Amino acid sequence: MKTNLSQEIASLSVIAAAYAVLTLVLAPISFYAIQVRIADALLALSVAMGPPAILGTTLGCFIANMLGPFGIMDALGGSLANLVATTIAWKLRKRPYLALAQLPITVSLIVSMYLNQLLNLPFLEMFLYILIGSIISIDVIGLALLKAYQKLYHT
Repeated sequence: MKTNLSQEIASLSVIAAAYAVLTLVLAPISFYAIQVRIADALLALSVAMGPPAILGTTLGCFIANMLGPFGIMDALGGSLANLVATTIAWKLRKRPYLALAQLPITVSLIVSMYLNQLLNLPFLEMFLYILIGSIISIDVIGLALLKAYQKLYHT
């Protein structure tokens, strides 16, 4: 599907807003060590959409985390995790299952590192809890979202 700049900016904006709203509305399960951040399902769209999804999930995470309980460190760390993971996914788009497999691992590694510093909890325990939630949100819900997007837009 060929898009123009206006469509890409609109897509980026919708994804950023959806990510921030989903995260904040579902705050009890979006923050802390044990979480299933449903908004992370949007990360899977980076495989098909590229830059609009990459920048949208990065911006949406920054906004949500700034308004969340941990402030600037969470905003910077979480948005960095989304930026790195979705950029890797876009580069691996010709191997979509590999792209999807690395998303929760990459996000969980980065998030558990900085949450370990914020909450002073064991890194491995944090990583495993976050990974389980990320697999649910990204590889289960996100895969369904990606397939629906691909079917709708024939990508």
